[in-house]
Amino acid sequence: DHLINNAGVPQTVLFENFSHIQDANPIMDTNFWGPTYITYYAIPHLRKSKGKIVVITSAAAKIAIPVATIYSASKAALLGFYEALRIELNPDIKVTIVFPGLISTDMTTPEIIKRHGSDLIVSESASRCAKAIFQGVCRGESYIETPSWIKWFFLVKAMCPEVINSIFSYSFIHFIKPYFKLE
Repeated sequence: DHLINNAGVPQTVLFENFSHIQDANPIMDTNFWGPTYITYYAIPHLRKSKGKIVVITSAAAKIAIPVATIYSASKAALLGFYEALRIELNPDIKVTIVFPGLISTDMTTPEIIKRHGSDLIVSESASRCAKAIFQGVCRGESYIETPSWIKWFFLVKAMCPEVINSIFSYSFIHFIKPYFKLE
């Protein structure tokens, strides 16, 4: 048996534009607490069946995204939680952590097209992402990065974080921030 945690609500707002910090609670409740609660109640069954937990985080768990501060934090919290839980549950229950980059879905693509006129960003189809996850889980991988090129961003960030920070800062200032005015 497998438990697949795939909960996520997006966020596209400057952190300082939250009128009340409590407005961020639904993002944390869905993205972090949702999978955490389900996992808690599934552990006894998964232990008996020698099952697996698959958790879908986000590339934002490793590389924080401007205008998605709470989203990034919620996915980073999942990463920390499931890495620790993997050790606690070993060897009875295996945990696979998935880091999808930008995936073409109804949640992401329409907003990009609305703002930029096309899907400018290199994204992966949902079916290709699902296939990569399925194959990785079958191989028993602890981590799955999809699309495969996203792991190069993670490597560059680990080796030279200032490079990724510079790219994101430039992109944010020139392409993203003009759409998000301070309120």
